[in-house]
Amino acid sequence: MTTNSLSKIFLFFLLACAVNTEAQTIEEMEKLFPGKMAIFSKVNKVVDISLRKGEPYAEDKEVSEMMMLDDKANGIYNKDRVYHSSFNELKKVEAYTLVPDGKEFKKQKVTEFKTQSSTSRGVFYDDVKETSFDYPSMLKGSIAHVESEYYNKDIRFLSPFYFSSFLPVYNATYTVTFPEDMDIKYIIKNDANKTITVTESKKGRKKKLEFTASNLNNDEYYGDGVSRGYYAKHVILYVENYKNDKGTIPVFSSIDELYKWNRKFLKDVNTQPDPNIQRIADSICINKKTEREKAQAIYLWVQNHIKYVAFEDGLEGFVPRQAADVCSKRYGDCKDMASLLTAMLNASGIQAHFTWIGTRSIPYTYSEVPLPITDNHMISSAKIDNEWIFFDATDPHCIFGMPSSAIQNKQALVSISPEKYELVTVPIVAAEKSYITDSSFLTFKNNTLTGFCSVDYVGYMGSDIYNNLIYNKGDDERVYVRRRMAKGSNKFIMKDYVLSLPDTANRVANIKSNFEIPDYVKSIGDEIYINLNLEKLFSGSPIDTAKRKVDIENEYLYTIRQVHLLDIPDGYVVSYVPKNISVSNDVIDFSIEYKQLPGKIMATQKMVSKKLYIQPSDFAVYNAALAKVSPAYKEQVVLKKK
Repeated sequence: MTTNSLSKIFLFFLLACAVNTEAQTIEEMEKLFPGKMAIFSKVNKVVDISLRKGEPYAEDKEVSEMMMLDDKANGIYNKDRVYHSSFNELKKVEAYTLVPDGKEFKKQKVTEFKTQSSTSRGVFYDDVKETSFDYPSMLKGSIAHVESEYYNKDIRFLSPFYFSSFLPVYNATYTVTFPEDMDIKYIIKNDANKTITVTESKKGRKKKLEFTASNLNNDEYYGDGVSRGYYAKHVILYVENYKNDKGTIPVFSSIDELYKWNRKFLKDVNTQPDPNIQRIADSICINKKTEREKAQAIYLWVQNHIKYVAFEDGLEGFVPRQAADVCSKRYGDCKDMASLLTAMLNASGIQAHFTWIGTRSIPYTYSEVPLPITDNHMISSAKIDNEWIFFDATDPHCIFGMPSSAIQNKQALVSISPEKYELVTVPIVAAEKSYITDSSFLTFKNNTLTGFCSVDYVGYMGSDIYNNLIYNKGDDERVYVRRRMAKGSNKFIMKDYVLSLPDTANRVANIKSNFEIPDYVKSIGDEIYINLNLEKLFSGSPIDTAKRKVDIENEYLYTIRQVHLLDIPDGYVVSYVPKNISVSNDVIDFSIEYKQLPGKIMATQKMVSKKLYIQPSDFAVYNAALAKVSPAYKEQVVLKKK
């Protein structure tokens, strides 16, 4: 019998041991997870790593069983899918429902599977596919069973194993077997209470690592929350080195090894200067005297002339195309744009570098997790006037000198030379660099408030306007502008408007409009009541601190300043002005200030967001600030007849 055959027998023996746990009754699951319509009674994954012709590869089998605890689950949890790619090839998938039939179960197989490309969540295109299917007869007491087998062609791409899921998990097991002369490391994430148990053992020439956890609550999803990797319990496993007849072969033991692996994809890229790129760079930089001026001009040219298109399969997805080809075809993905930017900057005399980075959806740093899963994006970077500038042309309206919002505070791996790299943390752009200034001039007649509004958008706020205008043209532009300008109540009526882009290089935008808000002004006897906080910049429900344990994520820091200036009509005086209010903490600065002027009254509202991530430890001060501000929003200016 061959070694490979023995490995397969051992793999399925382990799987059988892992999945043949004592069956749990519905009553027991209802008691453990009250109020849940369904739970995962088991989630098991067994990975067997072996050597084939001296090279490591992995086979794995995954089994999950979902138990229905309520008839209402039917129609909600019927759909399922498994993911696979060229690196993690799907060999087999089987799914069925075990339907209660007296004291027995009746097996109803899934017969139709549909495979299609899965939407990429990163900027690197990946060739991930999803095979989807529907379970039949998902009634109370039914068990949805799916098992899949994979062949992993490259052990550098072992996927993290998540113990928790969108449903509670009764039992989860992750088992990895590997040759005794292979060194494997693992990182356990988000398990401060050490609920994951790790067991190490050895049988023959195989070692085994087994990770188990049980009685796990489901992951809570929040639209404004961080990605799952920031809080869900999971294990990252990687091969540090292995032995074959050539000796000890390093894989990923450090950032140095990761950099060597990344760098090999650049060895044949842009090895020779291209005269066409030199000619274009020279024409772009004509009359540009400083490096900053040249870099900005080149960056804008690439943003305006190269279309972002994400595509590639397998390891080719890590190799940038030649800058000359990208320039000629006028399209490319993130690494292709990085290739062209780097080549053009170098042609203009600016020392630029290929740079790997992960977007903020990935919670890891290279220092902590020196693996390919830590990045999903490539950009170019250059040090100009002793400041690192990050060039991400996949965002067509990212402002020169400001990183794209998705890579703020992320660690970048900058390729200096074939042997040298630098780790650079991308800065968080200060709130005062991204702002809205809103000036509204108000009058009223009867109960209708009439106004003229001028709003400036700068920084990321301006970039948002430019990006939205790509998709909102013609009649859609008016709908979009109204949504941006709406104030006071849902009766807001926007009249004419003018949208201008006075500084396209720095993405400054301005919108002016006339508007009316019927029934906004209230009259009682000889008094008129007007709430001058036409927008509630800081409002909403308090955070449920008992339930929510997931950070709130802001796309960027910002400042909003609104000034509403109301004309006091003849024959009226101001009889009541609300008190000024201000709040300042680690999360937010907020204020409302009223001021009486000759014939007018002015209300100024200002908010400054101060954290990209509002953590659970911040929730109490956030709620306290909200409690202080909420009553202030109800305050109204009172005018009285003389």
